[in-house]
Amino acid sequence: MSDLSSLQEKTVNLFNSTYKSSTSESLTAGYAPGRVNLIGEHTDYNNGYVFPMALANMGTIAVGRRTDKGEINIVTSAEVTPNMFCYKPGKSGIEEVPQWARYVVGVVKCFEEVSSQTVSVDLALSSNLPMGAGLSSSASLEVAVFSLLERLYNVTNISKIDKIKACQKAEHKFANVPCGIMDQFIATLGDVDHALFINCQTDEFEKVPFGDKTLLLVVTDTHKKHELAGGEYAKRRATCEAVAKSIGVPSLGEVHIDQLVKHFCKPGSDYSHLPDKSYPRSRHVVTEIARAKKAKECLVSGDITLFGQLMNQSHKSLADDYQVTCPELDEVVRVAWETEGVVGSRMTGGGFGGCAITLVKRDAEKVLLDRLNKLCPYSSSFSTTAGSGAYSWDIGV
Repeated sequence: MSDLSSLQEKTVNLFNSTYKSSTSESLTAGYAPGRVNLIGEHTDYNNGYVFPMALANMGTIAVGRRTDKGEINIVTSAEVTPNMFCYKPGKSGIEEVPQWARYVVGVVKCFEEVSSQTVSVDLALSSNLPMGAGLSSSASLEVAVFSLLERLYNVTNISKIDKIKACQKAEHKFANVPCGIMDQFIATLGDVDHALFINCQTDEFEKVPFGDKTLLLVVTDTHKKHELAGGEYAKRRATCEAVAKSIGVPSLGEVHIDQLVKHFCKPGSDYSHLPDKSYPRSRHVVTEIARAKKAKECLVSGDITLFGQLMNQSHKSLADDYQVTCPELDEVVRVAWETEGVVGSRMTGGGFGGCAITLVKRDAEKVLLDRLNKLCPYSSSFSTTAGSGAYSWDIGV
């Protein structure tokens, strides 16, 4: 992918044209990447392990300037209506805020809580991430705005973990999406040629090298949009919490597969109080956590073959047990599995549409892309590497 200079230019031009700003005036910018999760899907909100990487040069840029108007003005280059909104604290109710702008307003509010600042800004936003593709465009937006605000208000005492949790809180409280912590984590702490192995129970993380030059990661967008604010995501999270409670543990992250099987096979037990499909839903989570831990060991030891097999097992579990894939995702993954030189392939993100990722030998990239274009004509693909996490900078004089 190209560098971010064109995205910055687009965002600055949007800012200047919207706010009638002089091109000689200095502005501040914040950037945060999108992500793919290599393995460990729907485990973060179960206090399990996840293994994401930041996408190189693909994310959101927020450009802004402080004002004395006592309001938050937001404009986006995204194809949404309306694409501008003015939030006036004390006068605007959250129900009046368009869904896309709630992420921004939420971040501003949560930034104010942790920084003791009162924010008044003009903001412009642009992204080269496809919305609804499962590449974490929402967390990219949140962390980019938070990074911008830190620089604008010269706030340097907020820890990375507190920043991550503030952005997660913004999504929970204002966008009404009960997301886990993975997306904000990788958007903040991603690193070039590394994946991030995260313990979502303790917030401990480890950077694991993921820069083998003989391999590429191909991301395939099915162009079937997913909406995490919809009920299916929340239903699955509620099911996981109900099963954990019935076992007597805080989360499924503390459950071994043998313990889960024993729990659901007790003679005479009544599970009518549990949501439908509780066993397969929880089985996915418990086995996926184990796969994520094993996958990390594979990268450390260089066992790419087993790493690919774990990716494949993950997709099957997401399709059969957690039931968050769709026909388009399953077809993309099947085509990848049947292509020589592919190490492994699976859906990534929340599911119900979005993207699949395929780890492929570099010399087989063209064959894979040709097959995907021919056999999955509704999709589009790009090859990528692991990129950096969020940062901010000053633009202009």
